[in-house]
Amino acid sequence: MLGKHGARLWDRFLDSPFSGLAPWVWMAMLAGPGRYELAVSGALAISVLVLLMCARRGIPVHVIEFLGVGYFVLMAIIGFFASTATKAWLELWSGDITNALLAGYAMVTLVIRRPYTMVYARHRMAREHWGTSLFVRINMMVTAVWAAVFAFAAASGFIGDALWHDTDNFWTGWILQLAALSFGVAFNDVYPERALAVAHAHAHVPSWVRVVEWVPPFVAGTGVAGWLLGALAAAGCAALVAGGAVSAGVLRWAAHRPVRSAPTAEHSPR
Repeated sequence: MLGKHGARLWDRFLDSPFSGLAPWVWMAMLAGPGRYELAVSGALAISVLVLLMCARRGIPVHVIEFLGVGYFVLMAIIGFFASTATKAWLELWSGDITNALLAGYAMVTLVIRRPYTMVYARHRMAREHWGTSLFVRINMMVTAVWAAVFAFAAASGFIGDALWHDTDNFWTGWILQLAALSFGVAFNDVYPERALAVAHAHAHVPSWVRVVEWVPPFVAGTGVAGWLLGALAAAGCAALVAGGAVSAGVLRWAAHRPVRSAPTAEHSPR
């Protein structure tokens, strides 16, 4: 039904850390006044869909995906029986709680030296590389960045909720959290490829510029969205759009600088 291209996209999604993160991100970003049921039911539906697709395609189901189903079922039950006051509390704080739990889970996997991204990375790496120190270090770094991303998102949301009691604050509820997620996605995509290229002295090493390529359109889009939603004056919108254009030029210049490919001690293969 999906076709070959659609099936490949599904497989890539299911093999990536994003399959486990997607329902949590949905819950964290969407939860708010009048949207709690939509946030929980949507997150649970995504979790169940991921489990079913993994089973259908013979892809191993991971701990975070099982935890997601359990967490969203629990949140649905609590929401169903909650009083009006409890429901209002959940609408205000459940997004921050979700981000904090994700950050905590990532940190626990770091402490026990089994970074949660490692189980996904094994889908794309030959078995003989699984036990190498380079493979472990790459996933420790990627998982640490995801832990920082969700800790930052939780802190941003908490500040907005605590100070303004507003989950939809333009900056703390949306822009800062989306910026953190964008950085996490870019780092997750670039860092493993770059670390392997450096370690094996490849002629071409992916530039760090790729980690921030999302910044110019994000900054410009923030200006336009802020103006359309009434969160920014026209001058603020113009300043951000101009900042996006300038940063795009800076990144284009930086992308053409030569990249040294000699291996470093940090990522030397073993």
